[in-house]
Amino acid sequence: MGLDAWVCCNCIRQGATPPHPFPELLAFDETAEPILKSNGEISLDQWLKHDAWYRKSCPHAGRLIKKRLGNIALVGHVRDVLESIGATAFPVLGRRVVYDDTHGGDWIVASDSVRLLGEAQRLRQLSNDSISRQFASDLIELAVASAATGNPIVFG
Repeated sequence: MGLDAWVCCNCIRQGATPPHPFPELLAFDETAEPILKSNGEISLDQWLKHDAWYRKSCPHAGRLIKKRLGNIALVGHVRDVLESIGATAFPVLGRRVVYDDTHGGDWIVASDSVRLLGEAQRLRQLSNDSISRQFASDLIELAVASAATGNPIVFG
């Protein structure tokens, strides 16, 4: 098990992609992923065409940035580092990123990404080990992309 995170790009919304095979059905979910509006009549073939289009829609396949943040041991290590520094100084990072549970497609909205950015910068500054600093650097990149696009950081 591991923790991955990404921020979707805005290429589709900005019209910088080839035409969608079913433009009348194209919509976006809460994570900024393009989906098909479900009216109960969407076929498997339509979903497969949508997915194939999405994978080739832009140079980064819909994801502006993707990061492998680490495995369960690394996340636990970062959680321990936060505890040693003072976990209350990292409410978003502690409660929304490295909490002791699994991420199942949850996300951090762009407005909270700005707070996460500050916390990740503090972690990188205060940490005395390279693992936590790299983790913080990856979160900084994700938070900057989220703030720039207005799209959430999605965990999977």
